[in-house]
Amino acid sequence: MTDRLAPAARPARAIALRGLVPEWLRTDDLAVEAGQLLILATGAMIVATAPLLGPSGVSWHALADVCGLLLLVVGASLWVSWAPLPHWASLTFPVAALAALTIIGLTTSGVADAYVGVIPLLFVYVGVFHGARSAAAVVPLAWAAYAAMVGSVSAAQLAVYGAVWLAIAALLAYMVAQQRAATGRLEAAALTDPLTALGNRRGLDARLATVAPGDCVVICDLDHFKTVNDTRGHAAGDAVLEMFGATLTEHLRRRDYAARYGGEEFAIILTRTDPAQALAALSSLRTEWIAAGTGVTFSAGLAMIDGERTTTTVLSAADSALYRAKAAGRDRFRVDTADAPPLLPTAPLSAAPQQAVPIATVADVPAELRRRAARGGRTVALARAGAPSHA
Repeated sequence: MTDRLAPAARPARAIALRGLVPEWLRTDDLAVEAGQLLILATGAMIVATAPLLGPSGVSWHALADVCGLLLLVVGASLWVSWAPLPHWASLTFPVAALAALTIIGLTTSGVADAYVGVIPLLFVYVGVFHGARSAAAVVPLAWAAYAAMVGSVSAAQLAVYGAVWLAIAALLAYMVAQQRAATGRLEAAALTDPLTALGNRRGLDARLATVAPGDCVVICDLDHFKTVNDTRGHAAGDAVLEMFGATLTEHLRRRDYAARYGGEEFAIILTRTDPAQALAALSSLRTEWIAAGTGVTFSAGLAMIDGERTTTTVLSAADSALYRAKAAGRDRFRVDTADAPPLLPTAPLSAAPQQAVPIATVADVPAELRRRAARGGRTVALARAGAPSHA
């Protein structure tokens, strides 16, 4: 298990735990916040339960010193900048708590064994935020604290308690890993179009938030797609959409991004790509799409991220360029007029309409295209029987 919580796993747990953390203790690291809360809870428990144990005067002083030490740890942690530190630095909190328990065991009489139950709580923290390996490193310190608190202890007892503490940490680490994986799957599903395996509008919005000047936004539209649904049925339409998604996945670079923009429209983000390069990439995509044998062409409009216009404005500009391409006869590309330098070609070298061929059915889907799509990381189940059309 990794030390740091993945961002996808952080929000659900943060909502639950952060409500327990006072505002003045909150940082950007949930492990630190929970550790501070752990130290405060340990000190508060000692203060609340000490009168019930009837400690002697010497023990009272020792307990007061321990509580002061715990407060000092929390106070010092508020002045520390945790961001540049490695994640294991937050193990300071359970180690400090074990040190406090050891001091109680060595300096008091008749009260220390009452606080043995704090040790498993510390392994709950270690398991949730650091995993089983870190818990194994903390076990020797826990053994020392336990021996100091209970006095005489056998090796067999230490082995049993150590196994229990490790089991607690490992079980919680496993549960956290499962929660992280489930959260990751849910978030991925929320950002993915189920038909094409490309991004959806929500995913596109998230990706647009990361674009930089010099990136290119492309809006593609499959030409006469309504005719496909009307004449061949929605299953054939879905097959064409899935095939186009697979072709995009295979053709684009790893750093690029594609999403289903809506119906038969697709949005592409080409990073660090100027208009001439974008047109060349679209021409190459067009050649590969023709080879798929669907008989459906596509038009495209593109606009550049310039650092001055908002992403919404750039999308609108690309959409306007797409409509100009369609108005010019379809099966061609156009660049936003604000981005097109003189003499820049705005259509593929071969912009003549191709001869229409029958729309591909399930049996007609090229095996090579399916193989390459799966190899590209997106297994596409083409034209599932009875699948609803999303056009």
